[in-house]
Amino acid sequence: MRGFAELFGLRTRLHLRKLGRTWEFGMTSRPEQRWLRNYAAQRYRGVGAIVDLGCFLGATTIALAEGLELNRKANRKQIYAYDLFIWNKRYEAWARGKEVEGLFTIGGSFLPEFLRRTQNWRDYIVIHEEDLRHARWEHGPIEFLFIDAMKSPEVATAIASNFFLHLVPAKSYVAHQDFPHCFAPWIHFLTFRLRDYFRFVADLPQSSLFRLEREIEPQALVRDLSPAAVSPAEIEAAFDYSISLVGDDKKANVTAAKAVAYVERGEFTRAHQIVTQSRYGPVSRADEFKTVKALIERKLAEPEPMNYDLPAPVN
Repeated sequence: MRGFAELFGLRTRLHLRKLGRTWEFGMTSRPEQRWLRNYAAQRYRGVGAIVDLGCFLGATTIALAEGLELNRKANRKQIYAYDLFIWNKRYEAWARGKEVEGLFTIGGSFLPEFLRRTQNWRDYIVIHEEDLRHARWEHGPIEFLFIDAMKSPEVATAIASNFFLHLVPAKSYVAHQDFPHCFAPWIHFLTFRLRDYFRFVADLPQSSLFRLEREIEPQALVRDLSPAAVSPAEIEAAFDYSISLVGDDKKANVTAAKAVAYVERGEFTRAHQIVTQSRYGPVSRADEFKTVKALIERKLAEPEPMNYDLPAPVN
């Protein structure tokens, strides 16, 4: 039996090595897809579901499905893939010069394209076409939660409230794909507030991976994540924590996210201090640090709105 197990293990490793040279079209990199595939093949045990939030055109879903196909230990082999599947202006800008340019219209559904790209793995995928602000998880424990959908503080709060309570202590992992993305500062507030529940375990190619250590108290998930609702002291502490976790290649992006938090509060002077006095940057992933710095400088250069309030009449 041991010989068969070793043979199967060798075949799995060889297959993963071959697949590791491939890349599925989307917003995730080859190393990120390779990690997801290897996780599903070698580390996933089936004690809970695999959930892919913000699956877009299916690159992450396919990588997970390819791994599940090679997994001989887990009996549970399904990926719950969530998305609105509605093409928007952000997608339209990203698509310029790529193979999907002109394929969709803003406001139209790209679900048929997701189905076409994932058709070889349909037995592994359960599709949820819905707004994550209103989604309700009803499929038991969650072992792996991949999140590329926290595009607003409201969605981030909804995801935490609706999915995190189903994670299994000491067994479940959460990967935040937007952790180094500068325009999602609320993710850093959330992970900071939950630092006593989650342990940071890996700095992935694009994501940050956390493991749940103990059961989450529901009241820890409902606080407002909007930058305007977070105190400056907590913003500073949250980003100090995040910068301590990530590798040097992501620190400038996380610093830019901190500046964006102050931009969201209308505190442009503090935001400018961050991007001009930081030891990190200007080099960053996707040039985000420079993008944020330019945004702040444009805001500071705008003329102050005139005050048309008249003085009180003298009696």
